Amino acid sequence: MFKFFILLIIFFTIISCEQQETKITSETKNSISHSDCENIKSCLRIPLGGKVKTIDPGMVNQVLDYIVVDQLFIGLTSLEKNTYNVIPALATSWQSSANGTVYTFTLRQDITWSDGNPITAHDFVWTIQRNLAKETKSSNVSALFIIKNAELFHKGEVDKKVVGVHAIGDYKLSFELEHAAGYFPSLVNLRIYRPLPKNVITKYGTNWTDPDKIVSSGPYYLNDWEKGNKISLKRNPAYYAKSQANIQEIYYYIVPENYIGLTMYEKNDLDIIGGLYLKLPQTEIPRIEENAQLSSEIQMGPQGCTEWYGFNTKRFPTNNINVRKAISSAVNKQLLLEVVFGDSNVPAETITPSWLLSNKDEEKIGLQFNPKQANEFLTQAGYSKGKAFPEIVLMRSTGETDDLEVSKAIKTFLKHYLNININVVDLASNRYMATIFGKPFEERPHIFRIRWCADYPDPNDFLYQLFHPDKGYFGWLLTDEELRQELTEVLEKAQWVTDPIERKILYRQAEEILVKKAAVVMPLYFDNVQFLVKNRVKGWYNMAFGGQHILNWSLEN
Repeated sequence: MFKFFILLIIFFTIISCEQQETKITSETKNSISHSDCENIKSCLRIPLGGKVKTIDPGMVNQVLDYIVVDQLFIGLTSLEKNTYNVIPALATSWQSSANGTVYTFTLRQDITWSDGNPITAHDFVWTIQRNLAKETKSSNVSALFIIKNAELFHKGEVDKKVVGVHAIGDYKLSFELEHAAGYFPSLVNLRIYRPLPKNVITKYGTNWTDPDKIVSSGPYYLNDWEKGNKISLKRNPAYYAKSQANIQEIYYYIVPENYIGLTMYEKNDLDIIGGLYLKLPQTEIPRIEENAQLSSEIQMGPQGCTEWYGFNTKRFPTNNINVRKAISSAVNKQLLLEVVFGDSNVPAETITPSWLLSNKDEEKIGLQFNPKQANEFLTQAGYSKGKAFPEIVLMRSTGETDDLEVSKAIKTFLKHYLNININVVDLASNRYMATIFGKPFEERPHIFRIRWCADYPDPNDFLYQLFHPDKGYFGWLLTDEELRQELTEVLEKAQWVTDPIERKILYRQAEEILVKKAAVVMPLYFDNVQFLVKNRVKGWYNMAFGGQHILNWSLEN
C-alpha cells in the first residue's frame, strides 16, 4: 500500500510535467493503426501514460500494471458496479466462522486456465505461499499478512505449512486469519491473492509472462507485448463467464504525452482517454467542453482517492487545536473546486469517500465552511482577527499544476477570512516524502498535502492504514492521549466486527475524531476522474476498485 501511495505521487508528477504541447512523433503515430486490429469493429484502443513494467499479479506495483493485469487474471471475488458490494467470481460462495477468523470459499468447478487446464484450490495455496516467500519480493506482500502466520513465514521464522491457507479437496479453500476481518472478501480481490499457474512459473521462471508462455485466468489473454510500445489482448475462449459483448481485442498503446493522446483520440485512433489511462490535459478542458462533439463524449467516474491536508500537531502554532479548527472552517471547498476543477470533483468532509461510509440522509461529519465560526476558533486560540499570528508553511509536491492552484486558493481563503498568512513551499516529490516522514517534527511543514488511493473499497484501507495511532503512517498526528486511546479502540473493534452497519457506525466515529474532535486533518475532495469515451463504446462505466469490467462493455458499429 505505501509503495502504491508513493508511486501515485510520482506518477501524477511525471504526467503533469509532461503536460505541454508537443508535436506527434512519427514513432508514436505509427504505433497506433487500424491495421493492428484484426477487426476494428470489435477492437478497443486505449492509451497508457507510461510503460507497463510487469504483468505478474504478485509483482505489480504501479497503476499501469494493474490496468492490464485486471483483464488477464481474476480472483475469488469481484466488485459490483456502483455499489462496490463483493460478488462471486472464481468462488461461488463463502462463509465465515462464528468468531470471524476463518473464511471458507467454494470454487466454481467450471473454471480453467487459458490453456484449458482446471483452476483448483491448490493453485491458490501455491500462489499465496509463492507471493509470501521472501525471495519472491512481492511488492504488496503486507496485504497477505492478515493470513495466520503469513508474516512469520515471510520473515523466515516458520514453515509454509503453518500458513493459514488450505485446500479442502480441489474446490474448497480455507483461510485462517490473525484476527476477524469483515472486509476479507473484498481483500481477496487484490491482485496478490489471484491464482497463478504453478507449472508455467516453475518451468519458465521470470520469463513466464512472455506472450508465448503465459497462461492466465481472466476474460482476455496476452496476445503480444512490444515493451515500451503496445500490448494486445484477445478474448479468452476458455473464460467461464460468457458475455454477449463483442469486444474481441484490446490494444493498449504507450503514449507518454497526454496532448498526443488527445490528438489521436480526436483523429479516431483511440476509443478512450482520461482517468488513470492517460490524464486529459487540464488546459484543454475548456476547449473540450465548448466543442459540440467532444463535450458529448465526456464521462465521469469515481477513483477511490481522497485529497487531504494534514496538520503538524507537534509544531507551533498548529499544535493548537483551535488554530486547526479555524483553518479547516475557513476553506470554502465547494468554491475552490468549482474554480480549479469545474464540477469534476466532490468536496470531502471525511477521509473515507462518502459513498463507502454513509447514507445520504445521515448527519454530516466534521467541520463545515463557516467563516464566523472560524474566527471564533482563531480568537479562542489567542489570535483575534489574525493579529500576531505567525506565518506558517503549507508544503506541496512540485509538478502538480492542479495542486498549485489549490494551494493558492487555500492561501487566499485564509488571508481573506482569517487575516493570516501562509507560505506555500514546493519540493520535488522525493524530497517532499522524505520531509514529511523523515525530518524532525519541528522541521516538517505546518500543513502538508496527501493524496491517498485505497486498494479495496472499505474504510479500513483509509482509516486504519493511515491513522491507527500506533500502526498508521500518520498515527503521529494525534497527540491527545485520550483521543489516541479512543481511536485505537474504535479502529480495532471495526476490524473485528463483521456486521456492515455496525462497522459503518464505528468508522463514522473514527472520522469524527480525526476531522472534528482532534481536527488533525482537513479532507479536501474526493477524486472524480474525467474521460472522453467514443460514442461507439456502449455500456461503459468506471470502477474505482478491482479493475475495469471491459467484458461488460461493447462496441456499436
